[in-house]
Amino acid sequence: MYCDVLVTRPFDHTFTYKIRNDQNVKIGSVVSVSFGKKKDQIGIIYGLCGNKIKKNNSYTIKEIDHVYEGVFLNKKIIKFIDWIAYYTLASKGLVLKLFLVNKNIVSFQTKGQEESIFDPRPVTLNAKQQNALNVIEKSLFKKISPIVLEGVTGSGKTEVYFEAIEKVLKEKKQALIMLPEISLTPQLESRFKERFGFAPDIWHSKVAEKKRKNTWHRCYQGQPIIVVGARSSLFLPFKHLGLIVVDEEHDLSFKQEDNIRYQARDLAIVRSQIEKFLVILSSATPSLETQNNIQRNKFKHVYLPSQFSGLDPPEIELINLQNEKLAKNKWISLKIFKQINICVEKGEQVLLFLNRRGYSPLSLCAECGYRYQCDHCSSWLVMHRNKKRLLCHHCGTIYPVDPVCPKCRKENSLKLIGPGVERLAEEIKDFFPKYNIGIMSSDNANTPKKIKKIVDDFSSNNINILVATQIMAKGYHFPNLSLVGIIDADAGLMGGDIKAIERTYNLLQQVSGRAGRSKQTGKVLIQTYFPNQPVIQSIKNRDRKKFVEQSLLEREQFNMPPFSFLTAIIISGSSKARAESYAINLAKGHISDDKMSILGPVEAPLFLLRGQYRFRLLLKAKSRSKLNNFTRNLLKNCPAPPNLRLIIDVDPYTFI
Repeated sequence: MYCDVLVTRPFDHTFTYKIRNDQNVKIGSVVSVSFGKKKDQIGIIYGLCGNKIKKNNSYTIKEIDHVYEGVFLNKKIIKFIDWIAYYTLASKGLVLKLFLVNKNIVSFQTKGQEESIFDPRPVTLNAKQQNALNVIEKSLFKKISPIVLEGVTGSGKTEVYFEAIEKVLKEKKQALIMLPEISLTPQLESRFKERFGFAPDIWHSKVAEKKRKNTWHRCYQGQPIIVVGARSSLFLPFKHLGLIVVDEEHDLSFKQEDNIRYQARDLAIVRSQIEKFLVILSSATPSLETQNNIQRNKFKHVYLPSQFSGLDPPEIELINLQNEKLAKNKWISLKIFKQINICVEKGEQVLLFLNRRGYSPLSLCAECGYRYQCDHCSSWLVMHRNKKRLLCHHCGTIYPVDPVCPKCRKENSLKLIGPGVERLAEEIKDFFPKYNIGIMSSDNANTPKKIKKIVDDFSSNNINILVATQIMAKGYHFPNLSLVGIIDADAGLMGGDIKAIERTYNLLQQVSGRAGRSKQTGKVLIQTYFPNQPVIQSIKNRDRKKFVEQSLLEREQFNMPPFSFLTAIIISGSSKARAESYAINLAKGHISDDKMSILGPVEAPLFLLRGQYRFRLLLKAKSRSKLNNFTRNLLKNCPAPPNLRLIIDVDPYTFI
């Protein structure tokens, strides 16, 4: 008896193996095989061939080494794997690896664990929340369109989808809450435990393998389980999945930017359609793609217009930095300092937002103008004064702080340009020495334990003023936080990235929503050099509807997503000439459809990355299926040489 095995390697086709008489397999069975010179390569039975196959004398058909008893991927998951591979243009083998993770997790077996004690705490919803829940309840356990749960920050979206999860648990089904950042996990886990009487299973890269093994098999065995996880949790082998909630659905972190490039929010919708369950997309700032799907009646929409606390939304005030000049090497206006003082004197808390890690984003020699740049990337080095080093934020290379300029040899001429969160915290400390100043960025909040410590300290008022990057911009609830100061609102408004404006708007609105959520009406101060810029005005006037309408109109006028489809091809190599030559040849591909175009090649904005020169092509079409077929044929007719690396990014979100 022979079979076709799909292995977790970068291949789109299967390989033939022999099934021994003592092995019991079916399509989807998880097995390990010898592959080339390597043993214990994990894979699945993708097809059964019977006893008659066409033999080739040039090689010997190997036997399956091991069958993982009782572990298999069902037909719906295999269909999902096929769809992901088709859409993302990734190999089926690498897509399979997303589901099987590694052989250690698959081989683990749980031993009759007791179910979690389900003891939900009754809650009272307001009228708007109850209306939203009524719409959701009618759609549970049916094959139906996704529901967009939109609500202003602090409106109680979480409690609404918690109620839906309670219905799922009562039906002995499983649910998944997907979060864009693992930093959001501790606070949601705490709220979940308070609401339901038990802790959810957590799934992300920082969770210990033993716990991940347990979660994987609990999902597979069909136990009533709630998983809170990052985008990779979408590939768990749920047996009775009844609901997926994509929280902060607009967040760009749902787009995987390494290896297989996929959008986890979109894949969650596809999985729900294959397995026939509901998806809730929750956000205060739904993405333009989601807004477009609402307008086209592809998604249902419910809206929570006011804060659950009953408080008015925070007052938003613009600080025009063209009029209110900042002191030399100072970054915080006098108006913000005065408001900080008022807040902390009353025992209230402050969040200052600046989306720049480290101390200073640019270092140069005051004598000759030399800029400290990474040797491996076309990017400036960032000063991290707390750790006394210069760091490349793209490749991670660490450089010592040399008091002598490498170019002119002048001593002590290092000049730091611009602020990061460390420098901002230093400035605040000078004015408020008796208060506790905290910093939160991916530098010091890079593990669940560290994240929880900062969140707990801020929640319990051990931190009076928190200086943070976008890691603190969404999803958090701090009752005593009354003032948010946005130090540089203009940073994301420049550049050629088509998503930059939307990203900036969402980020500013999310940050603004941290203030005044439960105890007192909050205040938001926004520093800007361009107070009349439409995005800034939309934030100030809370006119999201106008922003969405204008943004979608511009996208349509320029035939950009969601009114067309894009695929990026990034070519990189150690030789600039070879990478450029191949990119030019690739761009010569024949186009037979006048609604399709190839843009480029051009040097990528981040031209040198980790020692590799990078060129970009952008393919655009009106049809995703036609664009994918064209891309496959293009790469088949002009394959990349082995000394170059090719990245295919379907529906690109970043353009570096």
